[in-house]
Amino acid sequence: MLLETRHLSKQFNGIYALKDIHFSLEAGEVHGLVGENGAGKSTLIKILTGVYALDTGEIYWNGEPLTVRNPSEARKAGISVIHQDRTLVPTFTGVENAYLGMPYPTRGGRVDWKAMEARVAKTGKAIGIELDWQRTAAEMSPPQRTCLEIVRAMMNDCRLLILDEPTASLTDKESEWLFSIIDGLRARGTAILYVTHRMEEIFRLTDRITVFKNGEMVGTVLTREISREALIGMMSDNWVAETLHGGSGGGEVLLRAEHLRSRDGIVRDASLEVRAGEILGLFGLGGSGRTELLECLYGYRPVAGGTITIHGQPQTRLTPEKAIRLGVALISEDRRGKAMIGNLSVRENVALSCLKDFARHGVVDSGAERPAVREMTDRLRVRMAGPEQRAIELSGGNQQKVVFAKALMTHPQVFLCDEPTQAVDVMTRGEIHRLLREEADQGRGVLFVSSDLKEVLEVADRVQIIVAGETRETLENRNLNTQQVLACCYREE
Repeated sequence: MLLETRHLSKQFNGIYALKDIHFSLEAGEVHGLVGENGAGKSTLIKILTGVYALDTGEIYWNGEPLTVRNPSEARKAGISVIHQDRTLVPTFTGVENAYLGMPYPTRGGRVDWKAMEARVAKTGKAIGIELDWQRTAAEMSPPQRTCLEIVRAMMNDCRLLILDEPTASLTDKESEWLFSIIDGLRARGTAILYVTHRMEEIFRLTDRITVFKNGEMVGTVLTREISREALIGMMSDNWVAETLHGGSGGGEVLLRAEHLRSRDGIVRDASLEVRAGEILGLFGLGGSGRTELLECLYGYRPVAGGTITIHGQPQTRLTPEKAIRLGVALISEDRRGKAMIGNLSVRENVALSCLKDFARHGVVDSGAERPAVREMTDRLRVRMAGPEQRAIELSGGNQQKVVFAKALMTHPQVFLCDEPTQAVDVMTRGEIHRLLREEADQGRGVLFVSSDLKEVLEVADRVQIIVAGETRETLENRNLNTQQVLACCYREE
């Protein structure tokens, strides 16, 4: 047994995040860790990697007691983690980020930058990653930043690699590459703790699965001996799969784009219509320009040509502030970077989009603000210690609910949703789907982007195909299957 915890517990403000956890991990196994957001998965990871100190209990490493006081000690022991929210320094180059927490080699009393880059490039090449290592993390795409994180982990003598939602921002091809790396690590005896909400990955990769719920360990099962339905039942007894597409649709056009081109050339020729009462799915393969198109429609990414019409009025020099006034809300895929301020409280984040509504002579009227925020967080069932809790302290799913609450405070008529269920549990995923369907049924329009094609087919009334920055046909979601959609994506024009 490589890793074992006994009677491990952790509390925050008197509330158990983990309670009496008995968990074990064998050398050379891929062990899945599943549970709803807030179940305690992230807390366990942070304890194993020295971010949090445990309150009670013990950790054993190769049968010996292990004390991990900080992330550096965890790495020295052979424990590395890749978090779902990237832990990179945006202004550092790839080489500098890869060496975070490691001593720099020197020559003649100076840092040997050539030796550093050579080692990083060699490590990356050995596992199939080739990047421009002199680019900063801020200049890299989300998949490239994921690759950089993996290289950084592999530069240490890693015996336990913890992967927290590793494929959340990867394309299918990149995910397949990651799976091959995992297979190779398992063959060499490296243990993998694999945390994800994607059931197909859990059943494809893991040997055993441990289920957490409400801070407690429900149990550990052999993957080959349990079904998907039974596993979800262990996570939540009330979960039921739903197919939510089939709204009335056919209403007025709330937002229209015609032959849109972005200044950076990523969006090349995009046209679509978002109608009242419908969810329009926007699907394309990695690098198709989905996110960039939504950013153009929101006024965040500069447009070089084409037209955007909102409520029948052509828009010029569109900005996010103007888009919000016109009733457009963007749910960004970069939750922490662009959709919330982690160090502010839940209340401050939710009210951030409409401070003018609660201000009198430039001063926020907390007497009006607090009940409005409470009503919205209650509606979305945000699980928190209270409205003054910092947003960064919430689980990923509850952070996403805060992002939606902030958007809903502006009473939008059009929702631009970019990967709105990324890295959330199945229960929160269903809640978000139902929320968007409710908004559509009340006459709003939703533009829904997801890299999960099955999810798009589950919720969308129509599916707009985008390939290499250009929109293709729009498909009615009536008995539409994945093969038909992918055929449109792969077809040569």
